Amino acid sequence: MKQKLFLPTFLLCISVSLSAQTEYKMPRLRISTSGGLGYLIASGQKDISGVVNNDAINKANRDLRLATNLNGDAYYLFEAGWGPGIKYLFQRTSGEANNVIVDINDDAHYMVTDIWEKDYINFVGPSLFGYSPVGSSNNLFLTSSLSVGYAWLRSEVSALNQNVLVTGGNFGMNAEMGLDYLFTPRFGIGVNLGYLMSYFSKVKMTNGINTQEQTLDKDSHYNASNIHSSVGLRYYINR
Repeated sequence: MKQKLFLPTFLLCISVSLSAQTEYKMPRLRISTSGGLGYLIASGQKDISGVVNNDAINKANRDLRLATNLNGDAYYLFEAGWGPGIKYLFQRTSGEANNVIVDINDDAHYMVTDIWEKDYINFVGPSLFGYSPVGSSNNLFLTSSLSVGYAWLRSEVSALNQNVLVTGGNFGMNAEMGLDYLFTPRFGIGVNLGYLMSYFSKVKMTNGINTQEQTLDKDSHYNASNIHSSVGLRYYINR
């Protein structure tokens, strides 16, 4: 855990330190909205017992590792070049395997089925932000943020002609670094590279009729952790 926190914390300290050494007119409020892509670092189960053509499952697992995300944040900035705020992030992944052949273990028959999965993550929490100007133009800024909050999981799964909804929640962390470029004193664009750390060990599953809660073993935790990049709009107020 210390190794994961070191880089974003170090970057935040650099950002605050540099801003303290440079004189410029400090904005009081920063608002941003962004969208982009992510890549889940967890690996899926390669072989599933009873499945004859595991290649289809492997392709679905690869698709599930690619995520799209939307995020937004707002920060109140102090003159030292840092400030508190709030961060929200939405993430979606999906995967599908068609014509999956399943051995039903009766030594005579096989079942052919389609399998698909759609996963949604919502993360929100308090955040600490720092930034410093690059050069002397006050149009380009190095930024960094560290957020600790709560993440919600919603997973929709269809397999063997059954639909199941899986939900859960757990604490998570998001760290980002990026660059903001301002076209005007208040408005600009920015790019971010970030890391979301979130996994779920307790889930609730329902098929619309029956509902059960389950604690997953260590090897079965749903790991939503991913590296993500995004591009979006930046708005500075009271600059």
